[in-house]
Amino acid sequence: MSLFIYEAINEEGRIVTNEINSASKEEVVAVLAQKNLSPIKIELKGSESNKSVGSQAIFESFTSLDKIILVRNLAATIKAGLTLNEALEIMVADTNKNIVKKFLVEARQGVLNGQPLSNIFEKHEKDFSPIFTGMIRAGESSGMLDKSLEELNSHLDREYKLIKKIKGALTYPIILVVASIGIITVMLTFVLPRLSKSFAQNNVELPTITKVLVAISNVLTFSPVLDVVIVVGFIGFVMYFRKTATGKKFISEVSFKIPVAKNLIKKIMLVRFARTLGSLIGSALSISESLTLTAKAVGNSKYEEAIIRAGKEIKNGIPLSRALKNNPSLFPNFLTSLVAVGEKTGTLDKVLKNFSDFYEEDVSGALNDLTTILEPLLLLGMGLVVGLIALSILLPIYSMVGTFN
Repeated sequence: MSLFIYEAINEEGRIVTNEINSASKEEVVAVLAQKNLSPIKIELKGSESNKSVGSQAIFESFTSLDKIILVRNLAATIKAGLTLNEALEIMVADTNKNIVKKFLVEARQGVLNGQPLSNIFEKHEKDFSPIFTGMIRAGESSGMLDKSLEELNSHLDREYKLIKKIKGALTYPIILVVASIGIITVMLTFVLPRLSKSFAQNNVELPTITKVLVAISNVLTFSPVLDVVIVVGFIGFVMYFRKTATGKKFISEVSFKIPVAKNLIKKIMLVRFARTLGSLIGSALSISESLTLTAKAVGNSKYEEAIIRAGKEIKNGIPLSRALKNNPSLFPNFLTSLVAVGEKTGTLDKVLKNFSDFYEEDVSGALNDLTTILEPLLLLGMGLVVGLIALSILLPIYSMVGTFN
């Protein structure tokens, strides 16, 4: 008899982990079947693969690509004529990533128990946004799940590419900023303290700029542990603050006051708004529900508040185009005019998607313009700061050398 560790899905759709003594894996499967448990993983206790399961579960997460692949495969299998249960069964067999496999097994068990697929996604709100579950629910309600999944796949794919563009454009400026901070930190914590001791021993009169930098250096080198605590605490506070309602509002207000970034942020928000709303309406969701979900997804408190107000006005019988016109600083006349045309012709989803495609090209151009401006400014700033520190070091050295002559 050997000791096996198993992970399985119970009748309620939850994952359970336990140990069992058995002669083989086949016997374990039979025992689990008697207990109405669907096995996910069965391993001998102490095996190498079993040791890695815990670490995989901790460090694995649903990435954007995982979601795109999941939705794309699910849409393709359903479109091919397979039932939802058969589609999920095939995907479970073809998936290697532990966290994805666990979810698919749970989804299959839930479908077998009569649960809607959208309910299963909704249980994992940490990994799947309200837009995700909303579009799947709309597909289930309309009987066009494959089309909703294709629409969702297109939305996720374009959002992923947009984020990738933004990250790619900002990578070099971020590297410059980090390099600048690194150089300044090394000079203030290692170079200047050693030189300041030499200056003190030789009674060199320090210029004002050197005195200021020496004071900063003394603060930084007073307690390295305290420095680390302050830096980690500050980063933690920023990460927490940016997720709060106050933090989101503050970031939105500040970002809209930065001349270089204002237009770019506005264009990114408009692309997200138009694409998300167009995808949701195309999935047969009502405009009111689509606006509610879009407000959560747009990622900017100014736009979120404006979209929520537009949703309330629509409930009072006001057309979307007129509701958006009440915020001309956020929604340009070009967009509201197109929305008005879409409302009259019944092609609002297509109009919004075309607008998002058009503005996405503008975003690419704005990103290039931003990096073109930022790179020389950052290099200039980096050069000025490093030059200032170098000057504060060289002036006392020249003064000290002069005393020897």
